[in-house]
Amino acid sequence: MDNLPLHKISEKAGGEIAFIKRIRNSETTHVTDYAHRDNYYIFIFIEKGDIRILIDFEEYCFAENSIFCILPGQVHLLKNHNDVTAWILGVNPLVVKEAYKEIFETSLLKSGKLAADNDVNYLYFCFSAISERLNHHHSKIDETLLHDLISCSIGMIAETYYAGLSEKASNRYASITYKFKRLLSVNYKQIKNPSQYASMMNLSSVYLNEAVKNTTGISVSRYISGEIMIQAQRLLFYTDMSVKEIALELGYDDPFYFTRLFTKITEISPTRFREKYLK
Repeated sequence: MDNLPLHKISEKAGGEIAFIKRIRNSETTHVTDYAHRDNYYIFIFIEKGDIRILIDFEEYCFAENSIFCILPGQVHLLKNHNDVTAWILGVNPLVVKEAYKEIFETSLLKSGKLAADNDVNYLYFCFSAISERLNHHHSKIDETLLHDLISCSIGMIAETYYAGLSEKASNRYASITYKFKRLLSVNYKQIKNPSQYASMMNLSSVYLNEAVKNTTGISVSRYISGEIMIQAQRLLFYTDMSVKEIALELGYDDPFYFTRLFTKITEISPTRFREKYLK
C-alpha cells in the first residue's frame, strides 16, 4: 500500500491557481515536516539564511538570495533551517508555460543564484504583489493581473535557471531532453531500451544520447536506469511491497537482476536502503 502523502493544489490554494506564504525563522515549524509530494510546482525564494531539504533522497542546501524549484511529483522533506526568511509559491502546472517547464526539467542546476540586487528586488516585488492579489482580488481584472504576475515571476526564475545551461544544452538539445523525459515518465515500466525512445522521437540513438548527455551530463541508458531507481526508492520507503513485488511493478521479471542493478546504481542494496531510511 502506498502511504506517501500527495498534496493537491485544489486543497492548498482554496480554488485559486496558486498559493503563497512567507516564512520567518521559527515560523518554519508550520511548514510541512514530513516527506510528501505535490501535484504542483513549488518555487522557494530565500531572502535570508539557509535551508537543507531532501529531494528524492538527495540532500541539498540552499542559501540566501537563491531560488529553487521543486517539480510536481518529487518527494521532498525540509530537514533543517538557519535563521531563514523565505517565500513559498505553489502554482498549478496548467498556468506554467511549456517553455518554462522545459527549462526547469532540463536544467543542470538545482537552484538559481540571484547575484544581482535588482533581481532580488524584482522577485521580492513580484512575490509581494502576488500575495496581495491572492488575498484581496475580486474583479476579473484582478484575476488577469494575478495570472500575469505569476507568469512574470516564473519567467524571471526560469531565466535564472536558463543562465545555468551550457550553450549547447540551451536550445535543441534541451528541447529533445525535455521530450525524452516526458516519454520516460509515462513508459519507464515497459520501455527501458534507449533505441526505442529514439525511435519514438524519430531520432537516431546516437543523436538522442548526445542531446541528453550534453544537457544532463549522463547517457540515455544511465538516465533511464536512474529514473527507475528513483521510483524504486520511493516504493521501498513509502510502501510495504517486497523487493520482488517492486521489481515486478517496475517491469523486471527477475528480482535478482533488479537487486543487482539497484545496488550497482545506488551503491546500496534494496534491503539496506529500506533499513537505512526506516530505522
